Amino acid sequence: MRCALLMESSVHYTARLQIVILAIVGILGYVLEGQVLATGAVYGSVIALINTLLLLWRMRPSKQSMLLETHKHLWLFYRSSLERFVIVSVLLVLGMGLLKLAPVAVLISFVLGQFAWVIAPLKCEK
Repeated sequence: MRCALLMESSVHYTARLQIVILAIVGILGYVLEGQVLATGAVYGSVIALINTLLLLWRMRPSKQSMLLETHKHLWLFYRSSLERFVIVSVLLVLGMGLLKLAPVAVLISFVLGQFAWVIAPLKCEK
């Protein structure tokens, strides 16, 4: 069965993969540099996971409203994208600004968490 037909299960797999990445990044950060780096690394990975969970949350109502007109469905897509962009931006600014977490650790772990979106479809091609 192709993952293109099962988009939601692919997103679930991505979220699970991000949790694994979160654990690995947190442990590596703690072992290599201590609690300060590990906190920033875990925070960045959590932001990536929150982004994925928001996508899953927005996918549920859209599944129920498949019969909406195209422009309404497109509007929901744009709204979801904008919401996720703003939330991720605010969380990154809070982590690196207000919480004073290590910016490099936050950004690298966020990018590694987002990398799960590249890895997840590879499982589906088998």
